[in-house]
Amino acid sequence: MDVLDDLYHRTAFHISAEKLILIIQSLTAKKQDEIEYFKDKIARYEQKRRKEEAAYQSLSPLRRLFTGRPPSHHQAVEYMVYVKEPFKKIEKVKREIQDLKRVLERIQQNPASREIVLSHRLIDELASWVESEEITNEY
Repeated sequence: MDVLDDLYHRTAFHISAEKLILIIQSLTAKKQDEIEYFKDKIARYEQKRRKEEAAYQSLSPLRRLFTGRPPSHHQAVEYMVYVKEPFKKIEKVKREIQDLKRVLERIQQNPASREIVLSHRLIDELASWVESEEITNEY
């Protein structure tokens, strides 16, 4: 099967449909792991924030007055790094997984097809997997 670039309709690489399906499935699993990593990062931040809040609440009212709120409540940057950015990345990875699933469906609907047209971003990602040592040794 020839994988064509959607912009120029040139062949990016040639690969069997079966191997392409296996690579797409592997890439999808890797992206699922990436989502779990981001979810874990958010959960660790939330756990840290709850722990700081519990420590703050355990202080006497007078000590609370002089101690102030836990640092995570005052730092918007920390929130951005540990919560907002990972959520954006999760959404981006989910879109990438949907793209991969659509490609997989196209291949499975027409297995006799000799070529498939993909976006340049997907071609780059798949080509790096095709060229990677672990994929060539695995299949």
